[in-house]
Amino acid sequence: MGHILVILVLASVALLSIVRPWIGVVCAYLLVVLDPAAIWFWDFGDVRPALWVLLPSGIGTVLGILRGAFDPTILLSKRNLFILILWLCLNISYYLGPYTHVPGPFRFDDPDMSLDLINKMMLLYFMACLCIDTEQKIKALFLVICGSAVYLIYWGNMQYFSGRLMGARLAGPTSLQGSGVYTDENDFAMVFVVAQPFLWYLGLAFRRTVWRWGLWLVIPFCWHAVFLTASRGGLIGLAVTILLIAIRSRSRLLGFALIPAFVFVFLWQGGGLMKSRADTIASYQEDPSAEARLQSWRAAFHMIAAHPFTGVGLASYGPAFPHYSNYKPREAHNTLLQITAESGIPAGLMYLLIVISVITSLWRAANHGNRRDADSGGRSLHIINEATLVSFCGLVACSLFLSLQLFEIFYCLNVLANAVLYVERRAASELTGEGRTNRTNGLLLAAPQKFPASRPRTGYRPS
Repeated sequence: MGHILVILVLASVALLSIVRPWIGVVCAYLLVVLDPAAIWFWDFGDVRPALWVLLPSGIGTVLGILRGAFDPTILLSKRNLFILILWLCLNISYYLGPYTHVPGPFRFDDPDMSLDLINKMMLLYFMACLCIDTEQKIKALFLVICGSAVYLIYWGNMQYFSGRLMGARLAGPTSLQGSGVYTDENDFAMVFVVAQPFLWYLGLAFRRTVWRWGLWLVIPFCWHAVFLTASRGGLIGLAVTILLIAIRSRSRLLGFALIPAFVFVFLWQGGGLMKSRADTIASYQEDPSAEARLQSWRAAFHMIAAHPFTGVGLASYGPAFPHYSNYKPREAHNTLLQITAESGIPAGLMYLLIVISVITSLWRAANHGNRRDADSGGRSLHIINEATLVSFCGLVACSLFLSLQLFEIFYCLNVLANAVLYVERRAASELTGEGRTNRTNGLLLAAPQKFPASRPRTGYRPS
């Protein structure tokens, strides 16, 4: 019965996606974040939900482009240009990288599968940027991430409280074949790092105290889920997001109250493994795995120096490792270094520019939003802007110590950033009721209307 229900739901989404492709895009990111095929594998069976959603969404997007239903200027930002160049560099490194097709025991990822995944991620990203162009659609994607995170928090904690947790560290749900998005504990921890700011700012959206605090009570369980993964990167990500929430909170007392609350929960429920791993963050000399990271980083620099333009090849860090280091091959445990070593300096530069562009644009937009969110619509966009900014910063902090080059939630947050900035810019343009501009919020080409020359070129109405 469950299998039939899954097919009916997917078929309905497929039909809706042809007419309203944004629905398919939002559902696709539901599959990305929640990974339901791994949670309820007995109901999904051999069904490929991504194909059911992506194909009709692509058809609907093409039909929308032919009808002129989308504003093409939504794609014309520096961030999207950087992502497009990164996509090109990743493909070039697959075909020209010297180690792409070298066999060996240290191949951590299959290049063919990695290329297929990257191409799907990028296609979904650009489709989403076209389709998510209104405040209502932004809210739908925002709530999908929140809802998926809440369920995964429940799932992770239930593994512990029910005694089903196998091993010392918690990984995400997997099918009978052992497949799933979160088979690595560090990847699973990233979901909760991203989730915490979303839950915090969603709570701020509720005006009734009981609903707000009811949602905020989920946050300690979010922390506990990270403790169960014993991920030091996840712990650093939580610390960064909590600190940013405290600094950027309008209520300093409420924001900074998160810090002692987190310390209390960590001391109470952190667990011996998490605490022992946390103790080694500052003293890497005493931790073999931390020292191994430094060894891997040195190997990455040697790879970059030897192959600066194409890298050693997409998903080929492992096979190349023995040629640049005498230590045991392992991944770089640094997203920027891994991308640069595998796909060349241009790819690493594009990744760095994407990160800088998203953080600076959202930061400026949020600061202007503090002065213009008196109405409910502006307030909602400001809340989503803040949640995306803080989550993105937490994820980037984690990427300094983890290899997250194939972590698709990174691009999901980019979609939210692109949509929020576009809608805010468009709303500000409509308020001014004036001509065209050449640059607004990082846009490369002209927007429908223009700001006076005396106003800041941020795309947001000054106070």
